[in-house]
Amino acid sequence: MKVRIEWVAREGAVLESALADPRLSFRAKGVLAHMLTLPHERAVDVAALADAASEGRDAIGTALHELSIAGYCERIERIDGEGEAAADESLSDAPGLPMMESLFGASFAPAARMSGRPELRPCEADNAETGVVERVIEHLNGLRERSWDWAQYTPLSAKYAKNVEHIGGRLRDGYSEEDLILVLDYLAATDGGKEESRRYFNCVTPFNTKNFEANLTLARDWEARGRRARGRKVPGTSRGKEYYLGKREGG
Repeated sequence: MKVRIEWVAREGAVLESALADPRLSFRAKGVLAHMLTLPHERAVDVAALADAASEGRDAIGTALHELSIAGYCERIERIDGEGEAAADESLSDAPGLPMMESLFGASFAPAARMSGRPELRPCEADNAETGVVERVIEHLNGLRERSWDWAQYTPLSAKYAKNVEHIGGRLRDGYSEEDLILVLDYLAATDGGKEESRRYFNCVTPFNTKNFEANLTLARDWEARGRRARGRKVPGTSRGKEYYLGKREGG
């Protein structure tokens, strides 16, 4: 059974109100403007929205979650071949309300609260994703701190949109928390301790759409071999500057 996630503009959402809403990014306002041009109550997925603009899927997904938190759109889960599975009527103070508060201030609140409409309950699926993102970043921080030498280590934070965008994108693609953790473990074992790799061991490069599937394939092969390096390569051997520059340009 495959669940497909779609999004629809919430009934009563008004573009003029969204454009004047200082809590929303310009990206989110643009996504809502496009959704409001669609036939009434037509749901659309992230891939379709990404095809309609130059934004990537991760950026679109972040904008949709921003809109859902603010109360302008809602998420719908459908089971392929069986029609609609569930419509999420509980636009939330999540995912990542602390992140949104850090970006827009403590006054950030769902549009339902701001407009006097009944306040809506948190979306459990979005809360769960936020928890996974936070655990992945916590694991990433531990590997970064142990695998490289730092005069003073500053942890990466889940409070910033850039740090959660690609991780959340891969979770919404259907990859598991274990998949993301495995990729991090593999990259740390392979490249840990090398200066040219440290700057790319972050919340973006391992998880962006151009890198993740290849990273996961290599990581699963590494796992199947008992987490041992293939051939003469040993943990800590760098991939080389060209590899990371290629990843950076691609992602």
